[in-house]
Amino acid sequence: MVLVYGGSFNPPTIAHEAIIHKLHEEFKPKKILIVPTGNYFSWKTDLIDFEHRFKMVELMTQNLDYVEISRLENTKAFLGSYHTLNELSKRYDDLYFVVGADHIKTLDQWKDYKKLIENYKFILLTRNNYTFDGDLLSKLGLKYEKMMFQSDISSSEIRKNLNQNLDKLNLNVKTYILENKLYEEVKV
Repeated sequence: MVLVYGGSFNPPTIAHEAIIHKLHEEFKPKKILIVPTGNYFSWKTDLIDFEHRFKMVELMTQNLDYVEISRLENTKAFLGSYHTLNELSKRYDDLYFVVGADHIKTLDQWKDYKKLIENYKFILLTRNNYTFDGDLLSKLGLKYEKMMFQSDISSSEIRKNLNQNLDKLNLNVKTYILENKLYEEVKV
């Protein structure tokens, strides 16, 4: 089993880090592939450059030998999760796509979503207060496992007010953000 965990990681938080640890503990995969979204992801308008986000994920996971970070989505065009998983399947077997359960309700708007569902298994991250739509899951024909994860940490909240949210960042990530003056000028 190889888990593919994508996202903007803008910035990566201690919640992202905790999810990685919990995925490893619960599923014992051979590897967890972290796939930061490229700069040209169609609906994200406030992404900092891919190289900064890649470096922060690298710093956050530097001591985790079961993690690999992919540059696959660092392209001139957004090709979609199905394309990414197809490319990764050339190197890895038994891929599971890790996604927040709340994204399932808009899965039918994703590029090549039917092929994605037909060809790949999912791990759905869910919270205590989230209720699965069994009818939707059945209708989609999703092959999945669930993992509960509770956190109120939000990358967008960190971007809005970095000073008040520095404690929600891995120390290496926080240092990198401050040294590179990312997100806003910070007075420490």
